[in-house]
Amino acid sequence: MNKLITFLLTISITPLIQGQFIAEDVGLTSRFKPGIGWFYSGAEPYEEKKLRKYDRLVVDIVYNDWHGDRAFFDSPLNSLGFNVSLFFNKVLTPANTISFGYGLSYSHYNNRTRLFLERNTTDNLTELITFPDMDNTLRYKFTANYLELPLEMRFRTKGRKHFKWIVGGTIGYQLNSFTQRVFELNGTRYSNRVKGFPDNNDWRLGATMRLGIRNYAFYTAYYFTPFFTAENSVNLTPFSMGVSISLF
Repeated sequence: MNKLITFLLTISITPLIQGQFIAEDVGLTSRFKPGIGWFYSGAEPYEEKKLRKYDRLVVDIVYNDWHGDRAFFDSPLNSLGFNVSLFFNKVLTPANTISFGYGLSYSHYNNRTRLFLERNTTDNLTELITFPDMDNTLRYKFTANYLELPLEMRFRTKGRKHFKWIVGGTIGYQLNSFTQRVFELNGTRYSNRVKGFPDNNDWRLGATMRLGIRNYAFYTAYYFTPFFTAENSVNLTPFSMGVSISLF
């Protein structure tokens, strides 16, 4: 009985193995590594011309910085944030060398600054406090979270292992923002968090670029809108740079 089962399994698997190698020989390797949503939409199989789509779920790991009243690259190196974007990819050429991407993103801006932002409710502005290096502060950070609508034009070379250049823009709405200082006093640790800035800018508009090969790219984003809007507030305009990973 065991020999019979082994024989039946062997003759069942052999055509599949042979078929895979034949298909790979004619350049259809991507069919055997479909990924989520590559080969099947959830309702029905994609048409042949719609199979090869890229950059639909993208994660950016970025260094967050700002400029204005602070110099470029003055933020600590551990000022790390991330973006998670879900795109629709509209193919514009038969070889998928040009496409248009649009979708929805969640962005987490995190700056491990040594600057503490304080509300001035009398003058309706945001002020900057710098603590001395030898004080009792353990860590600082400024955090802002956004929901964004990205738009991208995507240019690629032909083939699965393609070179890509992606340029676009994004408009985002701020979900929340705060600055936090953790410090120690008489052996006890305290956390001081400030939010609800009177001149907080709820919207941001930026330009983005990705440059890379297939699933990996260098990423940068520059924003044209500062965090705070009052004329006499601290002037801080964000930008980010890092790496992008396209999951499918």
